[in-house]
Amino acid sequence: MDGEQSHAAELVWLDPKRLRFFRHKGVLRLTVGEERSYWKVSVYRCFPLTDPDKYISVRDAMNREIGLLRDLSELEPESRKIVKEELERRYLVPVITRILSVKERMGMLLWEVETDRGLRRFLTRASQEGVEQPEPHRCVLVDLDGNRYYIPDITSLDPISFSLLKRWLM
Repeated sequence: MDGEQSHAAELVWLDPKRLRFFRHKGVLRLTVGEERSYWKVSVYRCFPLTDPDKYISVRDAMNREIGLLRDLSELEPESRKIVKEELERRYLVPVITRILSVKERMGMLLWEVETDRGLRRFLTRASQEGVEQPEPHRCVLVDLDGNRYYIPDITSLDPISFSLLKRWLM
């Protein structure tokens, strides 16, 4: 490699027994044992659809990964409650129950859908960026603001909804 060294990214597994998550003035904070404190952290699910309470990425204020938490259930109860609330806020994803209409306009799609949280209208790109299919029967629509709308099983949609969606699946 002509003098260059190759460095693989190392996973850092966090010891849940040493972690204390808490909020201060609405900001999520983390203390790791007696060694370190992070004044602002974010938590992300590595597998939000298939394993929502496992493999949680903890990141600092600069979005650098501090480490991974294997399972939320291993945290002490108060920290677990706070992290779950933070994840629920981050991953608040309406579930689409019916698609009423999809209209294409200048490379955008205007969706009108019914969700478990009521009627929604939003725009997506008319491309793979707007309609994702992480697994064969699941679908996620991502609007222009990055909000996600989830369809857990496209085959359970009514025939009209399915035909409106099918055109945009890649």
